[in-house]
Amino acid sequence: MNILDQIKEELPWLGNNEIYDLTRGKPSPNQLLLSQKLIESISQPFEMDGVDLRNYGTPEGIKPARNLGSTILGTEEEKTLALDNSSLTLMHQILACSYFLGFNSSKLTPESKFICLVPGYDRHFKLLENFGIEMISVPFLENGPDIEKIKEFIAKDSGIHGIVCVPRHSNPTGHTFTDEQVDQIFKAVQPNKENFMIIWDNAYACHDLKETIEQSSASIIANRNGVEDNLFILGSTSKITLAGAGISFISSSTKNLDQFISYRNSLTPAPNKMNQGLHAKIFSQVSIIDHMTELKKLILPKFELVESYLLNLKKMNLCEFASPTGGYFFSFESSNNNAEEIINTCGEVGLKLLPVGSCFPYLKDPNNSNIRLAPTFPNIEDLEKCMEIFSKVVIKLN
Repeated sequence: MNILDQIKEELPWLGNNEIYDLTRGKPSPNQLLLSQKLIESISQPFEMDGVDLRNYGTPEGIKPARNLGSTILGTEEEKTLALDNSSLTLMHQILACSYFLGFNSSKLTPESKFICLVPGYDRHFKLLENFGIEMISVPFLENGPDIEKIKEFIAKDSGIHGIVCVPRHSNPTGHTFTDEQVDQIFKAVQPNKENFMIIWDNAYACHDLKETIEQSSASIIANRNGVEDNLFILGSTSKITLAGAGISFISSSTKNLDQFISYRNSLTPAPNKMNQGLHAKIFSQVSIIDHMTELKKLILPKFELVESYLLNLKKMNLCEFASPTGGYFFSFESSNNNAEEIINTCGEVGLKLLPVGSCFPYLKDPNNSNIRLAPTFPNIEDLEKCMEIFSKVVIKLN
């Protein structure tokens, strides 16, 4: 009996053509329902702080929404813009602005290179690849990014013009950078700061599930190191309220924001201020902390379930994995360097996973070992089935 037949025999509920999916970090319907109830409890504002939300203008976003962004990102309101729904779109626009117009301290060219921490966010890598930017992988160590590698690469190559990071609950490893690590990264940038971009994607700034270290404002640490013009902090409410209809935020130096608004004025006459007003009103009545506490009640049991299965596999010496304190993902490392075989076999029995190498530039996992697991979207019963399938496959392929 082959492996597929063995798995189907041991999991008799398989075989009804049902597909299970752990590919993307999507909020579950119950998470979205929490936000929907908040929205339904208030009336849509059409004017706020003297601004007609229905009309063009206010390209920097309305003041209450900028305040919300500064609260989430830990930045100054005056240096924080509130824009449309996707921080990934903002990253694209920042790269394009640097590429075509240039910022004071960032001027990308077709020869520019970026440092990418790996395993990392697949959409970051695809976006950089679309711009033709060469990506240089730097691995995470057990306690955070390999700072010495970052220093080494930047010191020897003036063509490195950027780095992209998810500094809290990194996607997918779950690392949270210490203040000392942030300070060292910013110090490493100093020799190239005349042309360098630090993309600080703080997508999980308030997504703690367990006790997580406190972080000082990255802006303050950047100012202390003289790299404030190099830092672009991004974030959104996408996994706080509605994934497809949130607000995105960017914080940087005043000079950078002025240039960015000028660039965006050729793209759009205004951000969606109606949505900004709605979010500002919601969080004037319910605190971010209270809302995230309710979301945690839905997400944490799923993380605990996944961790129980991975711990069992680890005890069998079949994997290593990061135990995240928040965010949306688990990063699984196969002890047998057979991630591609695991992914393909899971697909054959109905469990969809990201393609091998997805968390690396150019889809090239040098060890064929990494698999990202995204447990938030399925309900708890389906998630248990996902992990039963995954565990069976890993064990059978041992």
